[in-house]
Amino acid sequence: MAVKIINQSNYEWIDLLNPTKEEMQKIAEKCNLNFYNLADSLEPNHLPKFETENGINFLILRVVHKGDKKDTNIESLSNKIAVFFNDSLLITIHRIEMPFIDDIANKCQSMGQTFSTNMVIIKILKSVLQTYNDSILQIINRLESYENKLFLKDPSSKVLQSIYSLKRKTNLCTKLLILSDEVINSIKPSKQEKAAHQDAKDLYLKLTTLYEQVIDDLNNLLNLYISLSSQKSNEIMKTLTIFSIFFMPLTFIAGIYGMNFHYMPELEFKLGYPIILLIMFIITLIIYYWLKKKKWL
Repeated sequence: MAVKIINQSNYEWIDLLNPTKEEMQKIAEKCNLNFYNLADSLEPNHLPKFETENGINFLILRVVHKGDKKDTNIESLSNKIAVFFNDSLLITIHRIEMPFIDDIANKCQSMGQTFSTNMVIIKILKSVLQTYNDSILQIINRLESYENKLFLKDPSSKVLQSIYSLKRKTNLCTKLLILSDEVINSIKPSKQEKAAHQDAKDLYLKLTTLYEQVIDDLNNLLNLYISLSSQKSNEIMKTLTIFSIFFMPLTFIAGIYGMNFHYMPELEFKLGYPIILLIMFIITLIIYYWLKKKKWL
């Protein structure tokens, strides 16, 4: 476990990186943390939430990763950060390095600024929301790429799989954002913190709108792919049908004269073969001009 302690004027910020259960138990006993909230902080798949117990606020946020993973689930898509705080206590817990934690901590130390615990939480919240913003920008770029492939190239089944994977990732991010709304609204900023808190709420509103729009675009893209695939199948069926229209009457004639009955009068006729070929040719021309008239060719 890596422990970083940032001393502020009226509280101590303890940042824990990948602590063990035993180490967490010691922190819980020292700071009088709720056992069930402590268990939630160690659960890797826990969703965003906000609770208050014994004067200590507890929240969970999920940070979205960049990347292009095909198997998209909560654990592969994001990582959890858990926070215990009140006016005189701040504990952050996370399993992987989160650079924005260090950035906020460095501002507290190097710039000589004194941030209240609420202000630190707001800054963490804005940094977490920024990961969703980075993710949606990446999703939009990929969406535009898939649109170009659909219209400018012959799309393969891999494109469909990629669009579905992107849609699933967007849906999961949207669900995490919706659950994060409780956390945002549960923070009670002071007068000095209201502007920063409003910025976080504005960013949240922007992100939810963007994600909803992208989900609609992905649904439209999936429907478009299905429509193009159906159109391609229809073109193939049309071509096969046209061929069958030409060959059905010719096959019928060939079938009659291929039965080889002994008493078929046409078989003894000297000009029977060229006459039948001529009839087949005329039938083919009639079908051709009929299809042209119907604009099927």
